[in-house]
Amino acid sequence: MLTQTLAAEGKLFSPVVPVWYELAWAAVFFFILLALVTKFALPKLKATLDARAEAVSGQVTAAEATRKDADGVLAEYRAKLADAQSESQRIIDEGRKTGEQIVADARARAESEAQAIVTRAQADIAGERDRAITALRAEIGSLSIELASKVVGKSLDTPAQRALVDSYIDELATSAR
Repeated sequence: MLTQTLAAEGKLFSPVVPVWYELAWAAVFFFILLALVTKFALPKLKATLDARAEAVSGQVTAAEATRKDADGVLAEYRAKLADAQSESQRIIDEGRKTGEQIVADARARAESEAQAIVTRAQADIAGERDRAITALRAEIGSLSIELASKVVGKSLDTPAQRALVDSYIDELATSAR
């Protein structure tokens, strides 16, 4: 239709050259549409973007708080682990010291018991030796008197002669030591 009007006026239609009254109407509708978008759509869009920004900010804050809590829990865990390791090391050291003390006590007890056994054995030996010496003296005295009686041909078994033989044996024992 426009091309017929232009052709009737003698003007040729050019697709490159715009028609000015169409541009004017397009500009008017553009500004009306811009005003409507600015009045109704932009506030809702801004509110939506603000809400989204607050939500993201809240999530970031929550994530930071959670990270701080996790760091705190990790530090507490590490502290408890270090305490547990030091406690276990202390128990091990205490057990080692107790074991060494038990061994030392047992060794000391064994040594004292061994010393007591040795002392008793030495006392028993000394007692047996003294009994054996006493028995030997009596036997030697009896044998000496009996031998002397056979040599002399008469009995010499009187208490005086026995005392004489015993004193001689005592002299021999003292000089031998």
